[in-house]
Amino acid sequence: MLRRSTNQKVGRQLETRMPFKRILCGVDFSRDALRAFRTAVALARQSKAALHLLHVIEAQPVVPGWLPANGLSEVTLMIEEKATAAMQSLMKSSSRELKGLKVTIEINDGRAFVEILNRAGEWKADLIVVGARGASSVEEIVAGSTAENLTRRAPCSVLIVR
Repeated sequence: MLRRSTNQKVGRQLETRMPFKRILCGVDFSRDALRAFRTAVALARQSKAALHLLHVIEAQPVVPGWLPANGLSEVTLMIEEKATAAMQSLMKSSSRELKGLKVTIEINDGRAFVEILNRAGEWKADLIVVGARGASSVEEIVAGSTAENLTRRAPCSVLIVR
């Protein structure tokens, strides 16, 4: 039989054992990712942790002949500009919540889970925070979701937010 005071003591021990100092949050601007962002901000504030926001532009397959020779670079530039604008908008709309936090942002390209894992390892993240469902693609159906891949391969704790 467990006594209530024992449960409270265990809860306090967990709090002191899990001080996150570096929180990486993957943001794809989906509804779940925005919830994950808000959760990561709250955890960073609570733990006095640094927060790194990472948006990964996943390359879409290109069919030769569908775009003019320079069309791909123009499309890539347009996607990067939209991602930058979306990240700036998120930062501006959240400025009150972010005040006093050490926040860095990054926009990269590649496979989302691979880039998140790479950054988490390089930055020595204590926690990765992502949304349960992001901007889905056909590839996710075959290869698994970003969140699923992160939970299997991450070098640190992963929090999946719904």
